[in-house]
Amino acid sequence: MTGHTTRVVVEGQGTFVRVRKPAFWLYVGLVGFGLIHIGETLTGALRELSTALWIAILLNGVLAAVFIWILGRMDLFEREPAAVRAAAFIWGALVATSVSIIANNNLLALLTKLYGVPFATRWGPAIAGPLNEEWLKMLGVIAIVLIVREHFHHALDGLIYGAFCGLGFQVAENLTYAVNFALSNPNSDLAGSLSITITRILVAGPWSHPIYTGVAGLGVAFAVTSRRPATVRYLTAAALFLAAWAMHFLWNSPMPAWLPGGLNVLVTYGKGILILVFFLSLYRHAVRREWRWFTEIMQGQPETVITPEEMESMRNLRTRRKARKQAEFIYGTAGKKLVSRMQRAQVELSEALFRAQRSRQNPETALDIVVASMNVRGIREELEAARLPGVRQNMPSD
Repeated sequence: MTGHTTRVVVEGQGTFVRVRKPAFWLYVGLVGFGLIHIGETLTGALRELSTALWIAILLNGVLAAVFIWILGRMDLFEREPAAVRAAAFIWGALVATSVSIIANNNLLALLTKLYGVPFATRWGPAIAGPLNEEWLKMLGVIAIVLIVREHFHHALDGLIYGAFCGLGFQVAENLTYAVNFALSNPNSDLAGSLSITITRILVAGPWSHPIYTGVAGLGVAFAVTSRRPATVRYLTAAALFLAAWAMHFLWNSPMPAWLPGGLNVLVTYGKGILILVFFLSLYRHAVRREWRWFTEIMQGQPETVITPEEMESMRNLRTRRKARKQAEFIYGTAGKKLVSRMQRAQVELSEALFRAQRSRQNPETALDIVVASMNVRGIREELEAARLPGVRQNMPSD
């Protein structure tokens, strides 16, 4: 059993294709529409702005990779299937973006007609952006619920899928901005594309659409996974959607006319930090709830599977890193990797126990539970074999 773990793949686990569900075919149809709409814009630009567009694609690819890495670390107690995360990203990039372009253009034209060009120019983004974009992105999370409800166990799942919808939207929106600024720049296509791409990544990147839709997705998942009364669940979901709308409105809102120009940058980043702090506070609350779920689902497991100290160490990223540091002290260099593997194996066991609980299977005979338990015990044997002579099992002073 050294060096690897065994996995049992439950039928349908990790897949997104559900040909018997109408919601899946609606998803496919809307993605097709978005692909045509966005594809026409980018294909035409590729012929005219080859270098500028490819550089914008590369920079936004780096942005996406950073967010994917961060979201992977935030999902502590269940790694969402790659296919479903990709489906959320595609919805944001193709469906939400393409429909938002149409809706925003129409709403901005209406605002111009009703209130004039100065008002539409100043307030249009703060009105049209949140009003049109937030519900279109949130629909992606709802579509995923309708297609693969079994992948929603906790509210945090909705935050992750919502963030992926928002990330897809942000990348596609950045590319459309890069095309528009490249075409409108009288001096250089490359300069126009690079200036807006770098600005949007550095200024708006840390607190943009993944955060807004992550908050809205948290509400959707809470509504479908919580055991609270229906009124509480749906009011919470509505409140979190309004919070996503408010964050977007705050970010897009123009600076007050009386504000000195030198303070614009400070206020801009102040708004971003306020948005990020609010998001992280919700995330911490969701993680605490998920850790309590983990302790409940793993209750009764023998210490050969998980000890009380290991249970406590699974609480968050900081406590997990501390456990890996302690393992390196006790077991040497290999200990850090072995404890990391054991933590992943214990999470996989909790997922298997939850599936058995939901399907009312006998946990003593469910194959995925038996295999996950064997994996944990096998890693523990490797740890004991790697113990350094004369080292006590305690944490060195920090």
